[in-house]
Amino acid sequence: MPLSSAKAKLSELVRAVRQTGEAMVITVDGAPAALIAPVEGPLRDLTASEVATVRSLMWAIARIPRASDPFDALQLVKVGRR
Repeated sequence: MPLSSAKAKLSELVRAVRQTGEAMVITVDGAPAALIAPVEGPLRDLTASEVATVRSLMWAIARIPRASDPFDALQLVKVGRR
């Protein structure tokens, strides 16, 4: 479904996905760009242990040094750097 149509009918689309259980692909310029998919299984609150794990991971990720200059990740992969 084109983005322009999806924007106008988002509430309707979400209800249809929930009711049918089938995902809906949103396109931009004819190419797939996004997916509206049903939630699988019941949602639940995270346990205290899970919250602690997520916080620990977020803290660890925040400490990873970032590149100071812009770079092209695709070019780095092409030349064998990761």
